[in-house]
Amino acid sequence: MASRPRTPLPARLPLLDRLMDPEPDRAADAPLSAAETVERLRRSVHRDLEALLNARRPWRSVPDTTPALRLSPLGYGIPDFTAGAFNDRRQREALRAEVEEAIRRFEPRLTQVQVQLADDGDLLRSTLRLRIDALLRVDPAPEPIVFDTVVDTTTADVTLRPLYEA
Repeated sequence: MASRPRTPLPARLPLLDRLMDPEPDRAADAPLSAAETVERLRRSVHRDLEALLNARRPWRSVPDTTPALRLSPLGYGIPDFTAGAFNDRRQREALRAEVEEAIRRFEPRLTQVQVQLADDGDLLRSTLRLRIDALLRVDPAPEPIVFDTVVDTTTADVTLRPLYEA
């Protein structure tokens, strides 16, 4: 029996996004095109990444003997960094690595995640700029997704702005 070639499935929104109704007054929603689905998926990732990076993990670190805890709600978010001295390259690099690891751990819709410091030369500013590059897992081919990220080191707010030219 010959196997048929696999037909790629269209991108599918996560369950929560499918349950949320942006137009509750309409009795039925029109089906989304593949492009609309990918765009909604991008917005969903944007929303969820911003929530992840604005969540703070408890001060105590997870012991190396319990790696499963890193994937639990106890490991969700990034450490509190408001006491850091971000004019020090090592502090900036440590936060960059934490952001990249948190995304790799808690955002399965992204692959090949890379977070880079976007140095603007002014080390006395109270913001740190990062660039997040990744591939959004969709069929038939992954889509590049890029965010310009601003970390306010005094208020601990993280803001993501999508960049569509990858």
